[in-house]
Amino acid sequence: MPAVQYGLSSYERAEGDLPGLPVINMYAEEAPTEDRGVMLQSRRGLQDRGIEMGPGPVTGLFKRDLVLGSSLFGVSGGKLYRDATPLGSIDGVGPVSMAGYENLLFVNAGKSIWGYDGTTLAQIAFPDNADVERILIGGSRLVAIRKDTGQFYWTDPLGSTIDALDFATAENQPDRLLDHLFIDDILLLFGAETVEFWPNTGDDDLPFQPLEGRVIEKGIRAPGCATSIGSTFAWVTNENQVCLQDENTIISSPGLQARIEASTNVSLFTFLLDGIEFLALRLDTETQVWSYHTKMWSEFESYGQTNWIPQCAAGSIFGSAVDGKTLAWGDDYEDIGGVLERRFRGGFPLNAGGLTIANVGLRANVGSTGFLSGDYANPTVEMRLSRDAGRTWGAWRGVSLGEQGDYRQKVQWRNCGMASQPGFLAEFRVTDPVPMRVSDVVLNEPYGGR
Repeated sequence: MPAVQYGLSSYERAEGDLPGLPVINMYAEEAPTEDRGVMLQSRRGLQDRGIEMGPGPVTGLFKRDLVLGSSLFGVSGGKLYRDATPLGSIDGVGPVSMAGYENLLFVNAGKSIWGYDGTTLAQIAFPDNADVERILIGGSRLVAIRKDTGQFYWTDPLGSTIDALDFATAENQPDRLLDHLFIDDILLLFGAETVEFWPNTGDDDLPFQPLEGRVIEKGIRAPGCATSIGSTFAWVTNENQVCLQDENTIISSPGLQARIEASTNVSLFTFLLDGIEFLALRLDTETQVWSYHTKMWSEFESYGQTNWIPQCAAGSIFGSAVDGKTLAWGDDYEDIGGVLERRFRGGFPLNAGGLTIANVGLRANVGSTGFLSGDYANPTVEMRLSRDAGRTWGAWRGVSLGEQGDYRQKVQWRNCGMASQPGFLAEFRVTDPVPMRVSDVVLNEPYGGR
């Protein structure tokens, strides 16, 4: 019997007409109790936190322990907010970067630097009134990239004044600096064609110096395309690859890279779900997420929307791309009060002959609905089949996931016809607001049949 391989890591490759294996609103997780040692787990739904930052959209969030009382700050609709309180306008339309000391927050959106001390929001002078691309705190200093140059500037420790002589130029080659990170006391400078490493020296005059022999010969796609994750960093290169730590550790597939290249807007951010850190790659019409734990991709989407609604995060708090809402993980499987669709595919190729599909079975967490009455007391999972590698599909067919406590419910579709070249491909989905875990997809089990 052919093994049914179901998608654990989202895959799509238009070139070559290969069948896609999307993993939608689910993610792979290690499961030592299961035969495969892994399962697909449903993400939980998002809920409105009730803290709205104006009409939106929310383009940046920031929250750090002790920074101005550990408050949540956001940039929404061109204004800075402290929770739901507007503090003033921020100029610029670029990716938002925020950083702070205990008593001072810095904000930038590709133009001016703004400082907020808990009372007043004021513009911070920058040499020659030049525009600033990105800001961060490194070695207790504010570090700012001068836009359209290879130069970066810094303040004194815990200072806010940027002197015209306190700067350096990324020296490997004359490419523009587009982003930066500060990890393990090293300033990472992402240029259009290279990445340089500048350790913190502790010197008052030259606090950062280049690390000789440590240059990555790939640049970054755009500002906002680099982020720290785990103990390292990820970035989207100028060749539209997603890399982790170095240019040789490429975590994106050719199909994903083609979609990155075709997207006008590309950004990276991280978030937490059940203690797992995820990397979110946001494109024009999709958000792919990568688990730092399992190293597998999924797609998170919002029902009825062209993309996942969150477009930025601070830990487990998200900013909405469609309005000014801030969102958080809920305890159920409704997405902002609406449908949370979980979907995946499984199948195998057939190069010759045919196979009768007497039944298709799904091993899942049956009997887990939280509803004792109403529409979801007996929830369903649906399946549809494709006879031509995903080009066309049959109708959805639903079967029961079991009423509450029915832990021996068999999830099985019978009378599924024949499979022949090019192979068997099935897609499964759940839209009822119930838990969903998938451990296996099986065919022609002996207790089934016509």
